[in-house]
Amino acid sequence: MQKPQPGATIAMITQQLLDMKQQTAIDWRKMLGIGIVMPGPFGVEGLSSEGTTTLHGWEHVDIVGRLSAATGWPVTLENDATVAAICERFHGVAKRLDSFVYLYLGTGLGAGIFTDGQVYGGHAQNAGEVGHMVVRPDGRQCYCGNRGCLERYLSLQTAWEACGLDPLTALPEDLLKAPAAYFDRWVTSVLPAARQAINILECVFDPEAVIIGGLMPQPLLAKIVLRLSPCCARCAVNIALPIFDEFNPQYDVLLK
Repeated sequence: MQKPQPGATIAMITQQLLDMKQQTAIDWRKMLGIGIVMPGPFGVEGLSSEGTTTLHGWEHVDIVGRLSAATGWPVTLENDATVAAICERFHGVAKRLDSFVYLYLGTGLGAGIFTDGQVYGGHAQNAGEVGHMVVRPDGRQCYCGNRGCLERYLSLQTAWEACGLDPLTALPEDLLKAPAAYFDRWVTSVLPAARQAINILECVFDPEAVIIGGLMPQPLLAKIVLRLSPCCARCAVNIALPIFDEFNPQYDVLLK
């Protein structure tokens, strides 16, 4: 659904679940609950429903309570970047990592954080809202009211804008049809902000790797990582940036 509205969306989900319950081939006694994924941040006045990177009209909707009441199952709500990190932990390049940051490139930008094998959610489950990390004081205006937020430089929306596409109607794969020179120019423009943000995340969380993923088409993600690679010790495909050189020091050199 494009621009999903609460009433119609919850009704559709509920009906789908009721229809699935009629399928006798499924042992519903094994059903643990329902997981709902939404873009964050959650419950932040003046921010949770602002701009094109959020879901308008959902800020006061108790989707957990309404779906739980309709189905009788427990419901868990999580943001999209954290769920992407969980999937990467189970099935992707983070299978053998206990501490990592997953940068989720969507319409905006978020991060899922694992520390010592556990998801880090923060006080209000809003940890990882790195898209609103200010990387350019007095920079581009952001929907949150600040200037210079990271997602005003590194996100699908800014890539669409740089490639001459309409962010309100463009799809991620449309970037593959755009002139390569436009996309490459956008990558060049976002490198300083991206490197700064990754460096800050490494300083704060000391991860084994920073993984870049999300909705950006894979070939274009690879381009970004390739351009970022001089600032890290080594790169792996799909798509992880191991920690910067300064956090993987050669101690015999430092002791000289």
